[in-house]
Amino acid sequence: MNHSFGKPHYSLKSTSSKKNKLGLGFAHSKIILMGEHAVVYDYPAIAIPFKPCQVKVQVTPSAYAYSTIHCPYYKGAFEQAPDHLNNLKMALKLTLDSKQLPKRPLHIEILSEIPQERGMGSSAAVSVALIRAVCDYYGKTIKDYHLRMITNEAEVIAHQSTSGIDTLVTSSNRSIIYCKSQQARDFDLDLEAYLVVADSGQVGQTKLAVNHVAQLRQSKASFVNGAMETIGFFVRQAFLAIRKKDPLELGRLMTYNHYYLNQLGVSNPSLDHIVNAAWLAGALGAKLTGGGMGGCVIALAKDQTHAQMIAESMEQAGAEKTWLLNLSKAEQAKESHHD
Repeated sequence: MNHSFGKPHYSLKSTSSKKNKLGLGFAHSKIILMGEHAVVYDYPAIAIPFKPCQVKVQVTPSAYAYSTIHCPYYKGAFEQAPDHLNNLKMALKLTLDSKQLPKRPLHIEILSEIPQERGMGSSAAVSVALIRAVCDYYGKTIKDYHLRMITNEAEVIAHQSTSGIDTLVTSSNRSIIYCKSQQARDFDLDLEAYLVVADSGQVGQTKLAVNHVAQLRQSKASFVNGAMETIGFFVRQAFLAIRKKDPLELGRLMTYNHYYLNQLGVSNPSLDHIVNAAWLAGALGAKLTGGGMGGCVIALAKDQTHAQMIAESMEQAGAEKTWLLNLSKAEQAKESHHD
């Protein structure tokens, strides 16, 4: 079986020492629990930090007269990096400028467990970790609002526009309920349950999916508007279920949410197959997460044994990898104490 249990492959404790000039920065991924696509039309969505997938950035002095970067997709001079790393160039520039730091040649190394283009906030998480690493390298602190402002600027470069959800959740330990026209409200997610996340192995196609829904809305306005309103209702009910610590109700609402996403045409046979496998394995609920047309599937399980069975079924149905997240705050505290 290919799932990990939420323990990163590297130490989360900063070992930076100004003697050896090492700056370290960390961030984690994010998962949309409920509300995909409806959030585009100003209905609420719930997003949660997902710590089993993390990113670590190391900053050291460059061996050359210019800055260099080493990541899975490119190794070489930072300024000559391909366009898809322009968000990191922006993040570095804004960090150095806004903190009035000397522009020395740096070597940036990115170690990420977050699969790209799966709706897990990979680009925001890397920017957050880079900004933290640069500040650590220069011995500077950075306030959360400043970190998020820089990350959002970098995210605009990466995605042309940004809701700010990825930035908020990859830089925080708290879950959020978010609506475009309102300020995000953060809260603690604490349930006697496990979340299983399965990577379908397919690249998520958020822009394509959003455009598909927008076109469908032009031809079938009442259907799409009704679906969005219903998804928004499910999200609000899911938030109440979380507050009442009721995983059975949350799972039921997740399943309903997937049905409507399927009806909107943003799921696909591969995702549906993995969702069905989770249901057949006894999941409390299962759905796609993120933009859809690829990406990831999530399932809710009543305990760890149950979660492992569901993860195995999802992998047999085609998922490339699965991760488990304990949603109980008390159990998370015990796990981190034993690490």
